[in-house]
Amino acid sequence: MAKFHEDQIGKAQKIVGYVLSIVFSFQILMAGIMKVISNPEMTENMASLGPMAENILFVGIGELILLVLYWFPKTQKIGFYLMCSFVGGIIATEIIGGRPIFIGISTAVLLYVGTILRKPSMLKI
Repeated sequence: MAKFHEDQIGKAQKIVGYVLSIVFSFQILMAGIMKVISNPEMTENMASLGPMAENILFVGIGELILLVLYWFPKTQKIGFYLMCSFVGGIIATEIIGGRPIFIGISTAVLLYVGTILRKPSMLKI
């Protein structure tokens, strides 16, 4: 049976991994919901990115689907790899848009560190 964490890791490692993963997931969940409900601030923010503004609903639904894949034990590995690609896109979009990349990099760190602490085997393909 698939699990959210591996048995051989320590209690502190497990707790820190879950906390980081939950903080990351909350960020993605809120961003996805804001895009799906077309929050005016989010729409304005996305409009400055050019063609992305037309696809705001698609991007929001994609974020939510990836989040479900990431937290469902049987699809966690593919969800993690797809989420890594998505976070890379966040960073690339921030660079292209001339914005500070702090948010994208901090989101990536939360994803990578949180997941690897909970499931060190994720580094193996």
